[in-house]
Amino acid sequence: MNRIKPKQLNSKPLNGEMLFNLAKSYVDSINAGAVPSIESSWSYICKNECQKAMMDAYQIFEKMFYDEFSERCPMQEVELKEIYKVAKQSAMVQFTKTAVGEVKEMFHTQLK
Repeated sequence: MNRIKPKQLNSKPLNGEMLFNLAKSYVDSINAGAVPSIESSWSYICKNECQKAMMDAYQIFEKMFYDEFSERCPMQEVELKEIYKVAKQSAMVQFTKTAVGEVKEMFHTQLK
């Protein structure tokens, strides 16, 4: 067990869900009578992971913003902008940690 290395694709380690999606992509291609393409499977995984990372980041932003807003309301515009800035920054950090692949920038722009 100490010698087992995690499965990687394009030098990125795969988690369980990513490995499942990769295998599903291969099986779907074979069942459709096509030859599985590693590159298109990796793109599929990247899009799924980035979509999930974007949704998680948005939920973090929404929760942080709502929690701070509801605790401190009423407030000045400057305070509201600060709450927004901190929540957005936390969301972007979370997205950057979890998103993978070449489509990461596209999703990052969409999240902004």
